[in-house]
Amino acid sequence: MIKEKEPSLPFWIDLPQNIPGWEHFVGAWLIPGPPTIVVDVGPKASVGILIDKLLQMGVTRVDYVLLTHIHIDHAGGLGPFLIQFPHAQAVVPAKGLNHLVEPSRLWEGSLKTLGDKAIAYGPIDPAPADRLVVHDAFSLSDLTILETPGHAPFHLSFAYKDFLFCGESAGVFASFGDQIYLRPPTPPRFFFETTVESVEKMLPLSDRSIFFGHTGSYSSSHTILRLYRDQLQRWREIISALMREDPEDLVSRALSVLLEKDPLLACFREMDSRSQERERYFMTNSIAGFAGYLENLS
Repeated sequence: MIKEKEPSLPFWIDLPQNIPGWEHFVGAWLIPGPPTIVVDVGPKASVGILIDKLLQMGVTRVDYVLLTHIHIDHAGGLGPFLIQFPHAQAVVPAKGLNHLVEPSRLWEGSLKTLGDKAIAYGPIDPAPADRLVVHDAFSLSDLTILETPGHAPFHLSFAYKDFLFCGESAGVFASFGDQIYLRPPTPPRFFFETTVESVEKMLPLSDRSIFFGHTGSYSSSHTILRLYRDQLQRWREIISALMREDPEDLVSRALSVLLEKDPLLACFREMDSRSQERERYFMTNSIAGFAGYLENLS
């Protein structure tokens, strides 16, 4: 009997950023071919690192880039990457294509939202339009593309073979031995129902390994997706209760309570101080997203 060839495992390629605490936070996934696939490319500031690491691994041809969303830390380096790998096609969210071809508004929005961090990520070069394929016009054997908005209005998740690349549609993940850290990436403008619907769109897939947009993977997508769905509900209940008590200084109070009461944030205490600073920054934005959503309900 001929043994069926095992699918090539995805490899995480770390892309250190010149921001304290961001040294091991941004990266890309490589799926060895054929076809050779890269999921997200990171910002322009580190695209040279990505290219060098791929070449060191013997990757001289990339067939496809699967872009989960167009935020600067996932897509900012796409233009230079496609120049280096002239055979690659980039599969991108249909509604985000124009922002990649003409990225001035995307860059302005990044500066407004991230400030100095956007500058550290580097400006966004235009991506060649003839190398971009909108997600709803693309097909590949063993690939299912799901629209999973929430973290970003144009967000895709890719189920490829036995893998699920969720970008940030299932939270931001880190592993601490037998324990996990998971937090919502829900900056303004945040829509709770849309985010939960995206999670529930992924749950009917068969259970498989799940690969996150910011470091790490986990063996059971079903476990993570259910934990994340529960976490979203927990944050909504806690932040809503705090708003009813007293809307003043909501973000700092909510941050304190969530760090105490959300079990999926317990590993925050295991992080180094710079990583904690990074996570506080993002949790503050996520709480603001929940607060804005809840205010619009009232």
